[in-house]
Amino acid sequence: MKKQAYAIAAAVDSIAATLRSTTTVRKVTKTSLMPALAVASPPSDPGMAVGLTGSWTGDIALLGDSDQAFRTGLFSFLVAHLGYTTALARRSAPGTRKAVAPILAASAVGAAAFARAAGPLGKPVGLYVLTLGTMVAAASTARGPGARRVLGGAALFAASDGLLGASRFVLKGRAARVASAGVMPTYTAAQWLLHTGFSQRG
Repeated sequence: MKKQAYAIAAAVDSIAATLRSTTTVRKVTKTSLMPALAVASPPSDPGMAVGLTGSWTGDIALLGDSDQAFRTGLFSFLVAHLGYTTALARRSAPGTRKAVAPILAASAVGAAAFARAAGPLGKPVGLYVLTLGTMVAAASTARGPGARRVLGGAALFAASDGLLGASRFVLKGRAARVASAGVMPTYTAAQWLLHTGFSQRG
């Protein structure tokens, strides 16, 4: 039932976001996501707890549309990814770092592109993309039970944030709305995979 509660919250909020429901509706649906995930998959590492908390505060901040709300959400998720990176690094194993350099290189390219597109928000956006890329790189080195699930979650997180950045800074009209509709489904799936994968035991 705990897993179903998160799945229901994720589905309802994704639909509400796609339909552009009022903030009043999403104050219930969006703010319930990370608490429901914490119940379904309690953090087994301090870094994962930081990631969950940072994500929750970021979710709340991004209920707003202003640049200040976006900055607050960006900072909250940056802290979340630092927490996730720390936890995932503890799952790293010798000889697993072959993908780190390509991932970080791709992140640097993405950071430069989004920073240019974001205008006045360019510097914090660029820093955030680099931090996100570092988390994905750390996920690529994780080994043990749930490692593939963790990497899938990290990749989906990058996809979700890519859709968010594209819908806000790059695309216009219908294309922006289509990209925006994909943000919450990929985000909620990413969080689920990260936390349930990390908590798996052999």
